[in-house]
Amino acid sequence: MRLPLVIAASLLLLAGCKSSRVIDEVQIIQEMGYDFHDGKYVGTAVYPTFKQGPMTKPNLLTTSSPTVYDLIPRLSSKSALPIEEGQLRLILFGKEFAKRGITQIAHSLARNNKVGSHLLLGVSAGSARELLDITTNTTLSDTLYLPNLVEQNASSMNLPKTNLHLFLYNYFSKGSDPFLPYFEKKGNFVKLEGLALFKDGKYVGKVSLRDSFLVKILLNETKNGVYQLKVGNRGKQGEDRVMLQNLFATSKYEWKRKGHRHVLHIFVHIHASVRDYPSWLDVPHKRIFSMVKKKMEDEMEHDIRRLLRYFQEKEIDPLGIGEFVRSETRNWNAVEFYREYKDLEIKPHVTVDIIQTGIGE
Repeated sequence: MRLPLVIAASLLLLAGCKSSRVIDEVQIIQEMGYDFHDGKYVGTAVYPTFKQGPMTKPNLLTTSSPTVYDLIPRLSSKSALPIEEGQLRLILFGKEFAKRGITQIAHSLARNNKVGSHLLLGVSAGSARELLDITTNTTLSDTLYLPNLVEQNASSMNLPKTNLHLFLYNYFSKGSDPFLPYFEKKGNFVKLEGLALFKDGKYVGKVSLRDSFLVKILLNETKNGVYQLKVGNRGKQGEDRVMLQNLFATSKYEWKRKGHRHVLHIFVHIHASVRDYPSWLDVPHKRIFSMVKKKMEDEMEHDIRRLLRYFQEKEIDPLGIGEFVRSETRNWNAVEFYREYKDLEIKPHVTVDIIQTGIGE
């Protein structure tokens, strides 16, 4: 009775051995770049070369093609080992490539069962190849500099959460538009500068890392991030500013009728500490503190209105307002909604609670 079990176990072992891949026999691609230059598509891959022990050295493979479809096969023709995409952590699009549209790549990634949904995507202000080249030359053994940069800023600073799963959800949704991290070259380093915005799969604009904080709050991502606000001009240096550290924030949307039209109200409530502030604020005077709190709320409301107007002018919806309205409306029609979206009245209401600070104490 036991013999068939032994044979079955042996067959499973053999099958497992056959499907396994030895790390020294494949070229593991961890980052990929796409550019459009001089009428051709350019693909760049970052792969680690394993040294003694855990040490690795990042290297580049690059190729070009009249079409985007055969970039991976062309990269394979330059590699002594088969290319393995299973460890791909980030895909970076050059701005010129992104302006032409990333629809083909998005659909390909949606069908590719080798890449995980947590794959990160991004846009480079210039050439993706140039930025990847900078990271391989300046980070020594770190082949994951850009993915780590994105994850660190999403978890502790101003960048909203983003990955392949969220991008594809917003890309295919009728009531929202996707966004990606936006990188720029700063000397010999790469810096995260904000968010790249998309409409119909094409890059159409960007917002700063400061405005990314507002996007993060409006998407109800409740923790972390910093925001600088003007509170007066009593100091000798001109405008006085405070730096808010977000501890916990909520945003609530309300869809209300006003006559024959609708108004979208957005209620934002921020619990924050003040990291830096001018010396004249450090006085035990409740009236001054209340005045400064009101200035913070007014300026943040102004900034949110400015950001929302920019989205409406571009006719993009990275906040998923269409999805929210669809959840509140029977027989919602995307074409009709976005025809009126540009003129939609949106009113932000901000409340700031200052906690864990020495101001006025």
